[in-house]
Amino acid sequence: MSTTLLALAVAILGLTATAAWFGISRRRKEEAELGVQALATMKWRECIALVLESLHREGYPRAPNTVDEASATDFMLQHGDEPVLLGYKHGTAYRLSEANLREFAAAVQMRGARRGLLITLGTVEPAALASASSGKVEVIGGQALWPRLRSLVPPELLEGVRKGAAGRTRKGLWTGAACSVLAGLAVWFAGQALDPPLAAVPPASASPGGGTLGSGNVAAPAPATAAGGAPASDQAMLRQLETTARAMEAVAKLGPDELVRRRADVAKQVGRLSQVGSASWSAQRTILIRLNQTDGKDKRLVDDVCRVVTQYEEMRFTRIQLEPPEGSPLAVRWRLCE
Repeated sequence: MSTTLLALAVAILGLTATAAWFGISRRRKEEAELGVQALATMKWRECIALVLESLHREGYPRAPNTVDEASATDFMLQHGDEPVLLGYKHGTAYRLSEANLREFAAAVQMRGARRGLLITLGTVEPAALASASSGKVEVIGGQALWPRLRSLVPPELLEGVRKGAAGRTRKGLWTGAACSVLAGLAVWFAGQALDPPLAAVPPASASPGGGTLGSGNVAAPAPATAAGGAPASDQAMLRQLETTARAMEAVAKLGPDELVRRRADVAKQVGRLSQVGSASWSAQRTILIRLNQTDGKDKRLVDDVCRVVTQYEEMRFTRIQLEPPEGSPLAVRWRLCE
């Protein structure tokens, strides 16, 4: 690869990584953190109303014949013909433990629900998450809740959160872009210093037979080059890098609502696969798939899911959580799309 192309590749890779990290991943994390803090400042009844509205849109309406109570923290929902108990803990100070999960699971059984949803603005201990993945309780904590509610919060609150997240990541974007350009320049100058100048070679007189005078060998043909004089393989690599960079740049320009819609489209497409009972996002980069049938390997299913997910550049490295059908002895499995 020529020095110029190598330097350009380094700069493009650096810019792509900067856009992916600060423009997408880091900005989402900052927005989720600020969004949860903003939700915590709302009154309890205002926030639970947003949670209930979000779940209603996801197919979890309030169960009929239920009565609102000012002190209630649990709500009975309906998912098809299945009763689901919702538990909500307001405030960022909550830290749900495995003991909290067992207590809520007992409440689910006592209230006659088939499953439970335990939601908090606080955090969830890893042991509680692991326990929830093997039971009938789904836990949504902290920053994983914000993407579900961001389209429902008041516009002025959302605008404040977006501006705060943009301010936090702006410096990182500029710093990363400058470092990428400097790295490309450094590679170019290093290549120029290391490559010795080519000695001038006098043109050889051609013999009538096509060889050079004084030699019986025919001159070897020059390697194939693409337009512009660069080797074809270098041109193909450069086109691939430019395509990836353009895709990441386009994603970085998408608004939050469009990014949420793309995630919802992915969950909807995955949910239509024959082996899938339901699909939802349990975390920013984790899609939770509840299977209605499985052979224990699910290689074809994972391939199909990854084909859907990798249509969107920002979801290329999504983690897949496969939950076996109800009553299956199989454990929860994890796969990764690349």
